[in-house]
Amino acid sequence: MKGLILSAGMGTRLDPLTRTCPKCMVHVAGRPMMEYQLDALRKAGVVECTIVVGYMADAVRDYFGASYRGLNLSYVENTVYAETNNLYSFWMARAELDDDTLLLEADLVFDTQLVSQLVSMDESNVAIVDLYQSSMDGTVILASGDFAESMVLKSDQGRWFDYRTALKTVNIYRLSKETLANVILPEMEAFLNDGRTGQYYEAVFASLIASGRMEMAVLNTGNKKWAEIDTLDDLKEAEKMFASAPAAIG
Repeated sequence: MKGLILSAGMGTRLDPLTRTCPKCMVHVAGRPMMEYQLDALRKAGVVECTIVVGYMADAVRDYFGASYRGLNLSYVENTVYAETNNLYSFWMARAELDDDTLLLEADLVFDTQLVSQLVSMDESNVAIVDLYQSSMDGTVILASGDFAESMVLKSDQGRWFDYRTALKTVNIYRLSKETLANVILPEMEAFLNDGRTGQYYEAVFASLIASGRMEMAVLNTGNKKWAEIDTLDDLKEAEKMFASAPAAIG
């Protein structure tokens, strides 16, 4: 199993912090965000991870290098990060997707056990989710039992959208090698051939789930902590949440 971290964006909503460093290297409770992700991967037994860089790409490569505490790192660069979205960054890494893959976004901090639990699941494709709260923003899943019935992007959540049973995506996924090769990458290619480089990859997932071409299980965070950091307010809340989190050991 491999890791894939999408980290090409500019993080403009964290200005002025991201004027001098990429978003993934903004510190939360004394550590760069990406360290939380890399530690979670290695503690789950993952030994290879690809990072898609873009904005201030050299800063990420120079800081983390070719390995992190025994986790081998490789890099793919999205040079058109300012004109594209994470669907395109995901597509840029397609040559690395030759195994089951754990997909993460670079603006997350979370309890490392979440990824270990994800790895131990039997289902081929899994999204980590949390019960929707009014403070949350972004893509949600409507599930039946342990499986997604639909994935709804923020742009499709109209004024009267019913959030009562909605599950917020944490933006951590487990994707099988077979699903990537046979379903996800072909659908991505179709999106990009249609000029949809500005889309989120969730638009592809939503299309595949809606059409029955991909089955996706859900794993609830339960009492485990996590935070998505898009704004300075998000950062303040994450600092409080993880203030007592111990530094990684080993």
